[in-house]
Amino acid sequence: MKDAIDRIVELAKPYTIKTDDGRRYCTTYLREVKPEVELPARYSVDTLEALVKLIRTEGVAQAPLLYVRVDSARRVMVDTTYTHKEYAEFSRLPLYEAVSDVPSISVNESISQERAIVELQSLYAITEDRDYLLSLLSRIDVNQGVSSVDNGISQEVSVKTGAVLKEQQTVQPIVHLQPYRTFLEVEQPASDFLLRLDKEGRPALFEADGGAWKLEAKRNIAAYLGEKLADLVERGSVVVMI
Repeated sequence: MKDAIDRIVELAKPYTIKTDDGRRYCTTYLREVKPEVELPARYSVDTLEALVKLIRTEGVAQAPLLYVRVDSARRVMVDTTYTHKEYAEFSRLPLYEAVSDVPSISVNESISQERAIVELQSLYAITEDRDYLLSLLSRIDVNQGVSSVDNGISQEVSVKTGAVLKEQQTVQPIVHLQPYRTFLEVEQPASDFLLRLDKEGRPALFEADGGAWKLEAKRNIAAYLGEKLADLVERGSVVVMI
C-alpha cells in the first residue's frame, strides 16, 4: 500500500519530455480532475414574507454568508457565498427564490372596453387618473361608432352625455396609474402611461416612463428585505442587493 501511495506522489510531480530533435523540452504536470457536483434546484415561494422565514429558519445555517439579490421587480434569489471548494472552485449554492404571482396588466395593445374596465378595477390601485379612465370608457358610444380626431399628441372622441346626445371630448394623453406589478408586501410603483383609443373605442396603454418603475420596484423590495432582515445584515450574515 505504501509503495502505491509513493508511486502516486511521484507521478504527481512535474516531469520533462525531451523531443526527438534534442532541442525542445516540455514540462508536464498531472492535473486533478474534480467530480461534477449537481446543485439542487432553488426552493421557490411566491411572497417576500415566506422568503424571509426561509432565510431565518434555515438559510443562515447553510453558509456563513447569504446573498439576497433582487433580480427583477418580480423575482428575488438567494445564494450562498463560495462553498464546496473541495468539489468545485468558485461555486455558489443556490438556495431559494421568491417569484411574485401578481397577474400581468395589458400594455402596448388595444383591448376591449369591457376588459379594460375589469383590469382597471381589479389590477390597479385607486387613483384620480384610474377613476378618470373608468369614467371615460363608460361614456364612449361604441354601438354607433367612435368619431376620433387625432393630431398625434391628443385625441378627441365622441362620448355619450345622455341617452342619445354626444359631445367631443379631448382625451388626456398621459395618465398616471399605479398597477399591481410587484410583490404585494411593498409599495406599488406608480408611472405614466400614454393612452390611445382606436376607431372602435378600444383603449391601449403604453408605458411612458422608460421602464423606471422596474428600478423603483426593485428598490422597494430591497428596502423591505433590508428591514425584515436588519439584524442578520448588521451581523454580516446576509447581504441584500439589487
